[in-house]
Amino acid sequence: MSITDPANTLAFHSSRILCQHRDMRDVTCKVVADTMQGYRSVDGAKDTKPEAEALWFYGLNHAVALVSASHAPHEPLSPEDNALVELYHAKAGPKAVRAFYYLIWICTREARHLKDAQAKAAIMNATFGPGVGDFYVGINGGESGISDKFLKKPPPCTIGTYCDSLAWQFYKGHYSGGYGGKKWGAIADLLAKFVRGEYSAEIMMDTLFTMQHNGGSIFNKYEFYAHYDHHGELQRILDIQRSGQVPEAILTDKVCAQYADPELKHAMGLLHARFPGKLGNYVDWQKVQDLGAIGHYGSEIEAQLKAVPLTPEQIAAKAAAEALKVAQAKAAEEAKLLEAAEFKKKWLQVMPGVQVPKVQREAA
Repeated sequence: MSITDPANTLAFHSSRILCQHRDMRDVTCKVVADTMQGYRSVDGAKDTKPEAEALWFYGLNHAVALVSASHAPHEPLSPEDNALVELYHAKAGPKAVRAFYYLIWICTREARHLKDAQAKAAIMNATFGPGVGDFYVGINGGESGISDKFLKKPPPCTIGTYCDSLAWQFYKGHYSGGYGGKKWGAIADLLAKFVRGEYSAEIMMDTLFTMQHNGGSIFNKYEFYAHYDHHGELQRILDIQRSGQVPEAILTDKVCAQYADPELKHAMGLLHARFPGKLGNYVDWQKVQDLGAIGHYGSEIEAQLKAVPLTPEQIAAKAAAEALKVAQAKAAEEAKLLEAAEFKKKWLQVMPGVQVPKVQREAA
């Protein structure tokens, strides 16, 4: 697959920048800082809502998945299918750029809380190169001080080395409770994997919206994005995404639809018409709940049952699923009791928490 394939084929689209793994680790921080500064200076969408970005990405990603399932890589796409895939790349590409800069910004900003920066500087200089550890020392200017320092006086290394140093200091450095630590290390890992080409921009975007730091979603830094809404809308979108129903949510769920602009709704309407039977006419909230939702959707399930009663087949399937759960729980309890009985045969408890093996002495 290459960019020389016909432009109306999946082979061509899979070779575009969004889907490719590109190793940029050797680009200097100075180059990245300059392009990031230029982006900020002309960014007219700093109030971009992460909920809206998630719907754009997951909705169109679902569209591409349906198109891909019905075509061979080099089979010409219909104009309608090709337009959906083109829209995905046209929208997701720029959104990935915003996401990339945001990850750099928030990871750099969080590093200002490193308590032992002075002590760690020498180790980081030796590990990542002269001056890298020094970058984390003596940050002034409040929350954005260190991020501004990255833009104006970036560390003297490549972006790959810098991302590795970010992850290292989150995992190895000393942070007060609620700051830095392993959760931020995981966020820095996402950034580093994209920079090294382990993740494509598409995979990076797919992971981005799920990331959590010590205080919740990563979208609370007021830079490149608006603050996520406080009523759980982003989590709602992620729960729906887990069940594979984002297109249905964009078209029918009032909560999600408020973040979907007319162009996205129109695209999802075309998708629904193009693939009859592949998309539902509403969000199946029971499915959302059954597939591991973090949020609770009891009221939505109740409203759904009133509007769309279960068919006899669905009632039977639900009863079978409940019966299976009961049987599995019973089997697990019986296995636990059997294990306890076998334990008592072989071990003697002499005091709480202390057991010794029973020894059967034979008569002389």
